[in-house]
Amino acid sequence: MSLSPGPVAQHGDGFFTWHAYDPSCKAELWSTGFTDSRGTTLFDPIEWPKESPLPGNPVQIVRTNANHDRNCEALRLQWVGKFTEEPTGFSAVRLPGAGEGETAFLHGNTGTLVVGDALINLAPHGLMLLPDQYCTDPLLLRKSLGKLLDLPVRRIFFAHGDPILQDGTERIRKLLA
Repeated sequence: MSLSPGPVAQHGDGFFTWHAYDPSCKAELWSTGFTDSRGTTLFDPIEWPKESPLPGNPVQIVRTNANHDRNCEALRLQWVGKFTEEPTGFSAVRLPGAGEGETAFLHGNTGTLVVGDALINLAPHGLMLLPDQYCTDPLLLRKSLGKLLDLPVRRIFFAHGDPILQDGTERIRKLLA
């Protein structure tokens, strides 16, 4: 896969994103990273932007669902990283009803949620649920997303779409109403 991603954008508290359009699936693919003193965690990584400095080691690589292989293996080999389902400093929130293995990850200290396909935030539609045709069970997904309303979500980073940088829980509440 050769996507020519744009530069890394910093969002504070150690979080950053990068993205590129993938013509093979006709979608904008976003990746999220987090760096602190323990190393770097990459969520659903696509190719690393050539002009951006490499993240610090050690590197953990997280797939938010079974469909997000993307560039995970190549980056794991390049940076001698490791795959994990339990990234350091994050709590896993299982979201059955979306794609296979769909899991969001909450960084409680910063109120930051990283989500795969269950929620997307693409222009011009804005925040929306994964379309029914891609869900394993659309009704179960809506119920699963209700768990997010009890979490202190300030920001949301997506596998498909621009980040939401404030009022995350309220945005999800309005979507599910």
